[in-house]
Amino acid sequence: MDGELQTTSLARPEVALTLRSFAMRVVSELARTTGVGQGSFSPDLADKLIGYARSGDQGTLSELYAELQQRRVTADEVIDRYLPHAVNVIGQQWHDEEIDILHASMACARMQNMLREMGRVWASDRAGRTYGARILLTLPAGEQHTLGVMLAAHHLRRRGVSVKVMLLPDVSKLRAMIEHHRFHAVFLSVSNLSSLQSCALMVGELRAVTHGRVPVVIGGGLVSNEIADIDPRRIKEITGADVVTNNIEHALHSCGIQQISVAAE
Repeated sequence: MDGELQTTSLARPEVALTLRSFAMRVVSELARTTGVGQGSFSPDLADKLIGYARSGDQGTLSELYAELQQRRVTADEVIDRYLPHAVNVIGQQWHDEEIDILHASMACARMQNMLREMGRVWASDRAGRTYGARILLTLPAGEQHTLGVMLAAHHLRRRGVSVKVMLLPDVSKLRAMIEHHRFHAVFLSVSNLSSLQSCALMVGELRAVTHGRVPVVIGGGLVSNEIADIDPRRIKEITGADVVTNNIEHALHSCGIQQISVAAE
């Protein structure tokens, strides 16, 4: 079932949380502040999150929540700091051949389900608090990093921005979406150097459909990858994007969208 983990005959509800109940507790019970990331980062807490992602064990999930509660780690910090860290560690473990692609994919799927469940609770908790800005968030052909896109969408929605996510749309679907909906910006997420050409084609299509009136922002793993032999200026030159950044506040300001200070209180 979506967002649920199977319970064993030995697991009691008060001992082992389901993923859905974990998400509800993190978002609804843990204190949230507008000052994201002010607490110290805890490596052992991050290890518990990675341990759950690797195993899917409900007991580990329960231990993780207990630690979050004890240390007063905010829901913001879980999403902004611990989940991205866990994704990077899993990716590095796969790159170093410590885990195979199957186990890496399962770990990322568990974290994606965690983010999805937390997003559902957050949306319910903050129903009606949107402020008019609409963004299309998408991936060019050749990309598969859906978890990163979901993280970006979650960050934007917490800032009061309405986000439409399209994963790997073909040209006709992309054109139809742009023609029938009014967006204030289009964000593209790119992680692979080999995807830049398809990204440039997508930017060109967006320019043609919108007559250049809708700004295009490129972010993603390639922008922040220090070992990639390319810098943001080169990415901008190749793709024709208006802005190349992983800083959401900078991206929103550059597009004239000011809804950047409405994170959960």
